[in-house]
Amino acid sequence: MSGRTKLIAVESKLFLRDPTAVFFVIALPIMLLSIFHVITTHSHDDARTKAAMAAFVPAMAMSMCLTMLALNVLPTTLATYREKGSLRRMAASPVHPANLLGAQLFINLVTAVVSAVLVLVVGEAAFDTDMPGDFPAFLVAFALGTWALFAVGLLVAALAPSSKSATAIGLSLLFPSLFFGGVFLPKEDLPDAVSTVGDYTPLGAALQSLRDAWEGDRPSSLHLVVLAVTAVAATAVAAKLFRWE
Repeated sequence: MSGRTKLIAVESKLFLRDPTAVFFVIALPIMLLSIFHVITTHSHDDARTKAAMAAFVPAMAMSMCLTMLALNVLPTTLATYREKGSLRRMAASPVHPANLLGAQLFINLVTAVVSAVLVLVVGEAAFDTDMPGDFPAFLVAFALGTWALFAVGLLVAALAPSSKSATAIGLSLLFPSLFFGGVFLPKEDLPDAVSTVGDYTPLGAALQSLRDAWEGDRPSSLHLVVLAVTAVAATAVAAKLFRWE
């Protein structure tokens, strides 16, 4: 087993020992699907509204998981390692701290994929949730959304000097993102100004792209460009500013 593989295995064990991480990956998406399934089943909305909600709910559950991982779990973990001097000590060892960064990104990416698969499988099996109508477009939207949100998380980790500050910055970004991104209310129910702002946020662009793909449509070029620009720009800035100590 190589050093990188051993590091990923150790970091995975530490990750799974954190009950909040398991909650965000497994419990939260399923809870959201369950709650909204009950609401839509007993609602008196027309068929068109229910169809829109059928695409909104699983896309929202996936987006929520991605956002929590990106703005809470990932930056707090990396900032904690920096604060405790783990990254500095690793810099003097054969295992470069960049390997730890790669391991954390890999673990969070796998977590995001597991969450997405759970939403797809459990949603279809338990709640009769349809699969995405345009699956290739869904994969593109999910990949770009994950990259963009994780890049923002890396930027938070690069700027935060401690775990507390990483948590504070993450939370200060989380709730505005949920509001403008259309998680609390679907995009069509938001005021026009709020909806327009949401189009230019990574969460709003990711959520709407996933919804479009679920409904069998191609995601908007605007949303894909927002995600791509955010992903590239945030990754570049985070790489430039990131410090091991």
